[in-house]
Amino acid sequence: MKQFSATIIKNNKLCKDFFQLDFSWESEKPEAGQFLTIRICDCTVPLLRRPFAFSAFNNQSSIASIIFQRRGIGTELLAAKTPGEKIDVIGPLGNAFPLPEKIQKPILIAGGIGLGPILFLSSTLQDLNISSKFIFGCRNELSIPKSDQFSSQHPVICTDDGSAGFSGTVGDYLSSIWSTIESDSVFYSCGPHPMLAACHQFAQKNGSPSWISVEQIMACGVGACMGCAVKVKQAPGYARACKEGPVFSGYDMVW
Repeated sequence: MKQFSATIIKNNKLCKDFFQLDFSWESEKPEAGQFLTIRICDCTVPLLRRPFAFSAFNNQSSIASIIFQRRGIGTELLAAKTPGEKIDVIGPLGNAFPLPEKIQKPILIAGGIGLGPILFLSSTLQDLNISSKFIFGCRNELSIPKSDQFSSQHPVICTDDGSAGFSGTVGDYLSSIWSTIESDSVFYSCGPHPMLAACHQFAQKNGSPSWISVEQIMACGVGACMGCAVKVKQAPGYARACKEGPVFSGYDMVW
């Protein structure tokens, strides 16, 4: 973990209100599932740093990427950033997705803004010549990212309104292909809580490992404030998403 001033390389709009920010990286290599925090500006609003999951990392150029949604003051300011500007970052933070064992067949599931860490994991597995099934769910066709990294993973697209790809949620899609899911599958997911719960239920039904990346509001990002606690089965009954997570076994969570 390191705090430093990163230079913005690109800030591209991927689809409606979704952006990919590429910036220089001066800390240790991040892994899929980990995150960083950004001090977006020196003003008092927004006061706190913002957490973002890594969506990619280029080893040759040392350029890191995040995918974020413009939905508040902080992300409005971030969406307006241009190449050459500086941002204050701390990272990498948190834990990473465990890679599948040789006999396991990965099923990767992302919903909405949960795309980043799953896309990073998919690219990582592709680089390791590990085949996987990548499923992405969103509201409609306008929410489908337009990027080479995304399209190169050959994702199955699910839209709530049926305007593109499979008509329905990722849970609906998993139900439709249930008979083809193998017993040695391993599930990875990131997205809204109801989607994570549904994905874990499918993994549990199949007797498969279930790894989830939770999306929590964070104040400090380093485990000090306890503001990102999630309910878990082990004592004392909670875990910090920023320190013990953000990746957890679905079997450890209280759903």
